[in-house]
Amino acid sequence: MKTILILRFSAMGDVAIAASVMKEIAAQNPEIHFVFATREFFAPFFEDIPNLEIFPIDFKEKYKGLKGIFRLYKNLTQQYKIDAVADLHDVLRSKLLTFCFRLSLKKIKISTIYKGRIEKRRLCHSNNQNKIPLAPTWKRYVDVFQKLSLQTDVEPTSIPFNPENVKKIGVSPFAQHKGKIYPPELLEIVLALLHKDYEFYLFGGGKNEQELCEQWQSKFENVYSLVGKYSLKEELDFISGLDVMLSMDSSGMHLASLCNIPCVSIWGATHPYSGFVGFGQDENPKIQLELSCRPCSVYGNKPCKFKDYRCLWGIEPELIAIVLSSV
Repeated sequence: MKTILILRFSAMGDVAIAASVMKEIAAQNPEIHFVFATREFFAPFFEDIPNLEIFPIDFKEKYKGLKGIFRLYKNLTQQYKIDAVADLHDVLRSKLLTFCFRLSLKKIKISTIYKGRIEKRRLCHSNNQNKIPLAPTWKRYVDVFQKLSLQTDVEPTSIPFNPENVKKIGVSPFAQHKGKIYPPELLEIVLALLHKDYEFYLFGGGKNEQELCEQWQSKFENVYSLVGKYSLKEELDFISGLDVMLSMDSSGMHLASLCNIPCVSIWGATHPYSGFVGFGQDENPKIQLELSCRPCSVYGNKPCKFKDYRCLWGIEPELIAIVLSSV
């Protein structure tokens, strides 16, 4: 049996997209043993893929620094007979690791993702008024395996959203960068508008976000904070029982895809055209404002040039409430 090593160390949303793709790729190539190198925390994404195993990566201790990369290479080659490497990350660490494999006496085929960094920067340029959709991230992952001559008949099945059937709504209100976070003051209005008729379950965030979500839980009936209370596997099990997820351009959208749950997404500084729409979520509502300054960032990490994040503050809570409900 051939063994293919897959590299995608972070971030959560990207690893979740990769997991959606791997469910298809692994099923179509049952004769291949896939070893996915990533954070152990992400292992629940892959639990239902029989011919895939997780190789846990810890870059803070065991595999820290340049020596850690060499140690990682040594451990991988000692534990597995690797025939090919699929680099879905294309960052310094994965480049160094694939370089080690290229120097190996054994001929190991290596395929690396084309991220389209130049075209993504061009999409965010203020002079670009003719914006067109770029290749989705899932498709870029599939292309990596296609170069390794694997069966890659992957096409996301649409996850339908019907507001008339909605009762239980998950909310993933946070993101790593400010340019992707719908203002909590406005989200609170959404909860105020709908909490009597719908159940809301809040996901994600750290200690500060947990405190905010618990404040909302205390303030509104039918609003429940799950932040800090469940493991990732338990969260995935819970998401599977929702009717819809309301998420920023963040991991919540991709967790919904993994659980085959429709997602209504909110976009601020970023844009669906950059290719990060959830697997199977193309037909579902994407709430955004058509502004000439959007998108200004691929990842939402650039400060707003107007300093007011009008792309997010301009989205009326009433609009979100209408999209989520059958009104």
